[in-house]
Amino acid sequence: MTTSKRYPQNNLAACMLPWTESFELDETLFAEHIQSSLDDGYANLYVMGTAGEGYALCERRFRQIVEQFAAQTVRDGIDPQVGVIGLSMEQTLERIEFAYQLGVRMFQISLPSWGALDESEAMLFFTTVCGRFPDCRFLHYNLPRAGRIIRGAEYSRIAAETPNLVATKNSSTDYARTFDLMINAPELQHFLLEGNFAMGCSLGECSLLCSHDVLFPKSTWKFFAAGQQRDLPELFRLTSFFHEVTGKLFAHCERSMIDGSYDKTFIWLRNPRFSNRLLPPYIGLSEEESRICREVYEELYRDQQ
Repeated sequence: MTTSKRYPQNNLAACMLPWTESFELDETLFAEHIQSSLDDGYANLYVMGTAGEGYALCERRFRQIVEQFAAQTVRDGIDPQVGVIGLSMEQTLERIEFAYQLGVRMFQISLPSWGALDESEAMLFFTTVCGRFPDCRFLHYNLPRAGRIIRGAEYSRIAAETPNLVATKNSSTDYARTFDLMINAPELQHFLLEGNFAMGCSLGECSLLCSHDVLFPKSTWKFFAAGQQRDLPELFRLTSFFHEVTGKLFAHCERSMIDGSYDKTFIWLRNPRFSNRLLPPYIGLSEEESRICREVYEELYRDQQ
């Protein structure tokens, strides 16, 4: 018997943050970026995950970004998500409350990362945060930086206590983890990156967490459609393509960089006005590394959509 999902299958796109040379938000470019995503057909948008540097923001910046994002996306037919990353549950609650007052009703939350929560503490976090806002829905960003990964059986226990936890976001390309989530927490909608979306679709309904949408908008929608149709040959063909692109664009980057370094470079390749700089102390691609990325892109992928 198929388990009913708490959230509909979707293609979820990130809105990234363009910083000026003085590391202030470029509000004009940010507005253009949001509108471009809407024009590309994305009704499911989020801001301030890892690529959007939600981990790096003071309260002033957080409020500035949420105000602009909400002004453009809180309307009929759009389901915006605000990412809330905090070192404490109190900070998480305060940030959700601010966005709630602006009309946001879908939130992407992460576990506090200063110390890894055990199962009882994780349950308390979810029941408190989700329970405080019963008319909202929540997606959990399940990433190793929080000190632990939540597995399928634990998600199922948490979901039983928090009916408005509706989805998860997983960037792992590990098949065993994907299988575990799909089989043991089937009531939740699992958003998977390009590297594991095809595998997830081979097991049942899941959603796409797209990272190549700004580079290849048409191919990304084809990928999602193939997932809806369970077209495995097309799914794995496009999985291979996205993997190839990332490998070739960043083959010369030998150091480890935070996620936004790659995602912001994708949008900078399509729109050179959109800087791929990161908020300090994080350092993204150097000018030379960026230049080589552009050469590869212009030679191999510029005309692909």
